[in-house]
Amino acid sequence: MKKSLADRIEEYIKVLIARSEAQQIEIQRAELAETFSCVPSQVTYVVATRFTEKSGYLSESRRGGKGFIRISCCELDKEAARESKQELFIFIDRLLEVEIISQKEGEMLKHVISKSSQEVAQEQKSQFFDAFKFALADFLKK
Repeated sequence: MKKSLADRIEEYIKVLIARSEAQQIEIQRAELAETFSCVPSQVTYVVATRFTEKSGYLSESRRGGKGFIRISCCELDKEAARESKQELFIFIDRLLEVEIISQKEGEMLKHVISKSSQEVAQEQKSQFFDAFKFALADFLKK
């Protein structure tokens, strides 16, 4: 099966990122368009639709003569956020064990945390979970 132009551009960029020591690349939009014999807007489309935060990437671009596209892999942020969320849920479970909060309150806290964190940008989720944990601990000191 023949791959679409967008698929080939995406694959090429992913290979460049994988080969990069910092898991980040900076490329010229015009040069990449020339490599694939397409218009620069096609490159912009691929970056905008396939290199999103939800798919584990951060992208930044600047147009013009010295313009560039910078794409970074942010998988580490997802792992840090996952660990922070687990730590927060363990903290809540501990509060349940020592009967500081009820089962219903624990379930409510976990639900609120899970739903609220969906609206937080990936690179900020770890901070969100940590801040929630500190706020909860501060409240319990009262």
